[in-house]
Amino acid sequence: MLDSLSAINRAFDEGRWHLQRFTKNAGTAYALQWADPTFASGQPAYDAHVGAALAFTPAVAVRNDAIYFPDCAPGQERRLISATFRGAQGGGFNGAESFVVYDLLGFYPLIDGDSTDEQAMDNTATLPRYSSGEGVCAVMVNHVAPAVQGGVGLLTYTDAAGVQRSSTIGVPLNGVNLVCSSARGTVDLDVGPLAMSLDAPRGVRKIDAIQYTTPPGGLHAIYLIRPLATVVGGDNLLAVEKDFYRSGALHCPRVHDGAWLGFFNRIGSGTARSVAWWGHFTFAWG
Repeated sequence: MLDSLSAINRAFDEGRWHLQRFTKNAGTAYALQWADPTFASGQPAYDAHVGAALAFTPAVAVRNDAIYFPDCAPGQERRLISATFRGAQGGGFNGAESFVVYDLLGFYPLIDGDSTDEQAMDNTATLPRYSSGEGVCAVMVNHVAPAVQGGVGLLTYTDAAGVQRSSTIGVPLNGVNLVCSSARGTVDLDVGPLAMSLDAPRGVRKIDAIQYTTPPGGLHAIYLIRPLATVVGGDNLLAVEKDFYRSGALHCPRVHDGAWLGFFNRIGSGTARSVAWWGHFTFAWG
């Protein structure tokens, strides 16, 4: 257990740690929006998050699928000790940078944005980690085919307590490969990966169905993620590092075996531009 500073220091002294570099090339141009670098080339590799339409597709990382980390021995647990990000914004400075580091548990791909029929999800597969849904968030992303307008729909889901609920959600027209989870049940620009307006304060276990009343067009995916950390950056080309053992009072996010680690990022005000990202994550275990 890495439950004290001495335990963390001992893990480093005994070689139970790993630094993993990542680099993502510039992808979709954006500003004031949250992007998913998964859709850009680099390392980890590009991943369009596609599969059988509306079927929950579990995410279990293998090598270069996501940010890599080594195995640890049975009985040990792995922690994210620190994360470093650096971005190169096309055209120069574009405001402060923000990040949400997450474990992608799976996704429902290829939701039809042209249909007003109820689209029932296939939940044959279940969450590979955090099986109860405790702490799990739903995130809507426009992928594969761009939307043509802002949309509104009724989302039916099961919360972490096993109770089925329904909420009206907004699906703003933000752009392909960008997050379009509205903080309200309307088409507005207050969006974010942790903002979807669901009545599930302890988490989401599964998505049951979606029915658009105002169809946005294009194709969308709903991710189920377990947020692990947030990081706030600064100027273009400046590296930002967050030491979780120091800033989080020794609460370093746990990284389970098979975790599919990724991050959403946002840049501040200004003209839309593409951003290349690179940096590294440091893990330790014991």
